[in-house]
Amino acid sequence: MEQDKAYSVLEALANGVDPMTGECFGDDSPYNQPEVIRALFFILRNKPLKKKAKKSLEEKQQENLEKGLPMNYGLPWTQESVDSVIKEFQANIAIDMIAKNMARKPNSIIGLLKKQGVITEEQALAMGLSYRAVHA
Repeated sequence: MEQDKAYSVLEALANGVDPMTGECFGDDSPYNQPEVIRALFFILRNKPLKKKAKKSLEEKQQENLEKGLPMNYGLPWTQESVDSVIKEFQANIAIDMIAKNMARKPNSIIGLLKKQGVITEEQALAMGLSYRAVHA
């Protein structure tokens, strides 16, 4: 029996319902005893959380494309891609073109340039960086 099915059966029992027929248990049923009900709900409340399977890079990229986002949206930067962005920016390639080349959003490119110290915050804001600055 799969874990989800087992917990579904326990939930029905805890709620006083026969998991096979859907009928409510009678007053004389052990499943209507307060200690049994508490024990079942205790088990249900403390069941282990399922861990999400970690997605591969290709799965994340495919998910981004399905959502209409650039392929590398939200993914970590490699040092090679960081260097490429800086090199293209210093070669006066437009931010929109760099973003397209890197399969990122323009804001991501501007944010990266600011983080790398290539541009100042004022320059980033002038280029259209939109974010909420967090001040300590």
